[in-house]
Amino acid sequence: MNHEVTGKVFVVILNWNGWQDTIECVESCLNLNYSNYKIVIVDNGSTDNSLTILLAKFPQLDLLQSGGNLGFSGGNNVGIRHALANGADYIWLLNNDTIVDDDALSALVRVADSDRRIGIVGSKLYYYDEPEKIAFAGGFWKNTPLYPVHRGVDELDHGQYDAVEDVDFITGCSLLIKSAVINDIGEMHADFFLYWEDIDWNASAAEHGWRIVFVPNSRVWHKVSASTNSQPGIKTYYSVRNRLLFLQRHRRNLMLSAYVRAVMVCMRYALLGRKMNAMLYFNGLKDFSLGRFGQMS
Repeated sequence: MNHEVTGKVFVVILNWNGWQDTIECVESCLNLNYSNYKIVIVDNGSTDNSLTILLAKFPQLDLLQSGGNLGFSGGNNVGIRHALANGADYIWLLNNDTIVDDDALSALVRVADSDRRIGIVGSKLYYYDEPEKIAFAGGFWKNTPLYPVHRGVDELDHGQYDAVEDVDFITGCSLLIKSAVINDIGEMHADFFLYWEDIDWNASAAEHGWRIVFVPNSRVWHKVSASTNSQPGIKTYYSVRNRLLFLQRHRRNLMLSAYVRAVMVCMRYALLGRKMNAMLYFNGLKDFSLGRFGQMS
């Protein structure tokens, strides 16, 4: 049997008011050289007629409706449940604002299949508008203070990150996970809504003994934050609140210092007259303290 078709892969693409990007992404996926895969589009409560347009464009694909904007975590969970219910061996989360190399999926599965302990694998990401410039070559932790670092960001690719290797995390932009991992740790935590949910998933997998591996010859080009560019400040709020939620779930010993640091940043913004930044920090801190998670109100 051909090693490359031993696993059934569901490619989950989440769409939210971005049908143009989604069409380009899906069309690139239709050229994948991996034969045992199925594309699933999840529409996350779009208001731009995405559902009608995508149904007309891709009648042969599964197109699910989330029932509302459930965020990155909740929307992808709809696709994840569908995939698990239909016999998926692997689930490939892929941002709708990406295009993929023909070998991107095959490369991921080859590595994932090579060791039963490998639970999550991910691609080398490039900028869509600068196709030789790296956006992500594996994720690592900066320990003081604890922050996720995207290795290789903004570097031209000269082969400096061409080794298959274990990393601390893979970004949800292009993340292949074994169904066995999800059965072990559960689906993505919906409280995050947006940002940090993929890092939280990686951390949970690692804590359960699964390896997380970067696969450089799986290449994906990303338009980078296309879905949130129209909402200035949204990333700040979620980053403040969700970083604290992540620490509460995985690194409780760092919570107090992180909270104090965020309060000081908030105060500095206020003193500098940067009212919007101060308010976003304040709201993130307040909602975390009150246990308000999910979508920003």
